[in-house]
Amino acid sequence: MNILLVTADPEGQSFARSLADRYVAGIRETKTAAVELADLAAEGFDPRMTRADLAFYRGLGPLPQDVRREQQRVERADLLLLAFPIYWWSLPAVAKGRIDRVFTKGWAFGSDDRFTGPLSAKRVRLIATGAGNHRLYQKHGYESALTAQIAHGIFNFSGVTNVESHLFLDVESGDRAARLRNLATAHDLGRAYAEGQHQPSPGQPRLLPATA
Repeated sequence: MNILLVTADPEGQSFARSLADRYVAGIRETKTAAVELADLAAEGFDPRMTRADLAFYRGLGPLPQDVRREQQRVERADLLLLAFPIYWWSLPAVAKGRIDRVFTKGWAFGSDDRFTGPLSAKRVRLIATGAGNHRLYQKHGYESALTAQIAHGIFNFSGVTNVESHLFLDVESGDRAARLRNLATAHDLGRAYAEGQHQPSPGQPRLLPATA
């Protein structure tokens, strides 16, 4: 199994990254897995749309080489694992900008049948951390917002049918025991993935409050 682990935190080893590492460790207990790390903050990939990007979209120019390199990294992967802290109830800008540029017309969308395209056989797991608690996220409907914006709006729209979201909340509470439980949960989720055990239905977020 080939895993592309995408992180989007300027601190590098954020808690979201630690959770993703434990998820991968769980997979590796039962499956051989090679991991390629895409550290967006460290690698310096420019997430801003350029004139060259727009020219390609309009059929007036070639695909920028840096975009094609990122697409090839995705193509090599069986599992795309995206780990990120939630900023303003969404992806960090660098992660969203990478999707804006890399998920191009004719590759991620715009074909006659995107469900037979290069992303259709991929599996995507979103590991997101939030400072708010479970009650706040339920009150304001973030679960459905995550599904609409990311799982459905990006990945389902790009032909990916196997998408699952794992939210780890209240992560800034300072509760060490809760932090350790979350890391153990991430490990168990990775092991369950490798063993093909039941997880949430594709495109549906799984809430994992830190106090659970």
